[in-house]
Amino acid sequence: MPTTDAPQPRRLLRDEVYDTILGAILDGTLEPGEILHDEELMTWLGSSRTPIREALNRLAEEDVVELVPHRHTRVAPVNVAAINEGLFVTGAIHEHIARSSAADLTDTQIAEFAERLSQVEAAALEGDAAALGRTIREYFLVLVRATPNSVLRAKAESLSLQLVRFLTPRENLRTPQQALEFLRSITAALAERDGERAGDFIHELHETTRSNFIEFYRETDPTD
Repeated sequence: MPTTDAPQPRRLLRDEVYDTILGAILDGTLEPGEILHDEELMTWLGSSRTPIREALNRLAEEDVVELVPHRHTRVAPVNVAAINEGLFVTGAIHEHIARSSAADLTDTQIAEFAERLSQVEAAALEGDAAALGRTIREYFLVLVRATPNSVLRAKAESLSLQLVRFLTPRENLRTPQQALEFLRSITAALAERDGERAGDFIHELHETTRSNFIEFYRETDPTD
């Protein structure tokens, strides 16, 4: 029967599988270093092997999963040096975008920052660590997508997947309230299209996060 309603696009099964596996990695259900067996994933996800392998290959390209042919497929283990470097690069990208793009932000983009901030606040209030990490990532993705530079966008989006796994309160990386205050300041600066002030807050946020991260892993490293 014809209808005037526009058809809704169907999501590919591989994309749904990708989202489910990624979500389990980000919330800690699948832990760093955990071996991923095709048969177990097929049972858990109710999917055939092909969409699962396609999703795992995509996650491997993003360095969230580690594929070693004829040996194993596993959740990428913690690499402290790589995360520290990733934090530095991500911070530099976020800071650059804020300084260079804030003046051109649309009212719609400003409203989206405010909406994402409210989601971060809700996650912090509920003490939902996994949601907090996810909503902070989504907040900064609004900023990342404001730049016309596709190379910066791709790099920042890829790095954010790796970093959010380890930089949430479930890893005891200090108080979420500190990050929330920075985000409120960044949002206020962006609302005024003040890229320099927003860039300063972003720089301080990332430097503080890096310092907390290094201190945490130094304290918990049994070989130190």
